[in-house]
Amino acid sequence: MGRHNKYLVLGITLVLLAIYTAISQADITVIQAELNKPFNITLESNPTTGYTWTVDFNHKMLIGGEKGYSASRPDAVGGSGQQVFVFTPIQEGQTEISAAYKRPWEESAAEERTFRVNCVGND
Repeated sequence: MGRHNKYLVLGITLVLLAIYTAISQADITVIQAELNKPFNITLESNPTTGYTWTVDFNHKMLIGGEKGYSASRPDAVGGSGQQVFVFTPIQEGQTEISAAYKRPWEESAAEERTFRVNCVGND
């Protein structure tokens, strides 16, 4: 391979890597949170279909993860709503919360979300 071709391959590789990085980062929601102050993550949900959100997070960085559900229209049978997860940062730094929307008896998730949490001290 000639010198010109090597640079061309290297350039194409770098462009593809940049595109891949941009796409993977696009699926991450960044949250700025203050130490010891609760914050919510609210996700659209329809538990009547069997799907619910579950979260996984670093318990050394955050406490909580309790969930509540609020129906969009409480009088509508089978209607959708929102699951609310409440977290409180207990240590400064950066951590991630992974959320999966799936049925408990299935292995694969219908949707996955990642939240990057920047936990900062109170001033």
